[in-house]
Amino acid sequence: MRFLALSAVIPAGAPLYFFLFWRWFDYWRKRPLRTYALMFGTLIGFGAGAVELRRFVLAPRVAMPFWIQAAGWILMALALVLGFVADRQIGIRVRSFMPFFEEHGRIELETTCAYGVVRHPIYAAGIYYQLGAFLVTGYVAVAAACAVFALGAMWFTRQEERRLLPLLDDPAAYQRYRERVPALFPFIRPRPGRRRAP
Repeated sequence: MRFLALSAVIPAGAPLYFFLFWRWFDYWRKRPLRTYALMFGTLIGFGAGAVELRRFVLAPRVAMPFWIQAAGWILMALALVLGFVADRQIGIRVRSFMPFFEEHGRIELETTCAYGVVRHPIYAAGIYYQLGAFLVTGYVAVAAACAVFALGAMWFTRQEERRLLPLLDDPAAYQRYRERVPALFPFIRPRPGRRRAP
C-alpha cells in the first residue's frame, strides 16, 4: 500500500515541469535533450523527496471501507486502460513531444476512441489513477497529489492546446473537437456555442 501511495504521489511533480516547459517554451523547444533531462530530473527528484520523507508524507491516513477500496481498484484499472489506449493511438513520437521540437513538425488530429472520451486522456488517466489510489490506500498525501496534478493539468493542457494548433493541418477541426469533447473530465461537457481561446 505504501509503494502504491508513493507511486501515486510522484505525478504531483509534473506541474512544475510543465510550468517551466510551457512558460519558456521557445527556449526548451530548441533543446530537446535538456527538456527530457528537466522532465526526468523533476519527477525523479520529486519521487526521491517523497521516498525520503515517506514517514511524514504517509503519516495522515483515512481508513477506507472495503467497497470504497474496491471502487478505487476498478477506477485505477480503467485509468490504466484509458492511458494505454491513448498512448497507442498517438504513438511515441507525439507522446515524447517530438513535433514541438521539429522545425516544421506536424501532428495528425486524433478524435476517436480514448480521444473521443476526453481531449487529454493520458493526463486524465493520471488523475483517475491517483484518485483510485487514494480510495484504495486512504493516504491523504495521495489526495493532495491528485489535486495538485489535476489543477496543474487544467492549466498546462490549455498551454499545450495553444501550441498544438499551428502543428495541425486544420486548426478549425480542433475548435470543433473542443466544442464537443471535454478536456479532462468526461462528465463535464463543453457548453454548446461557447468558444474559448486555448
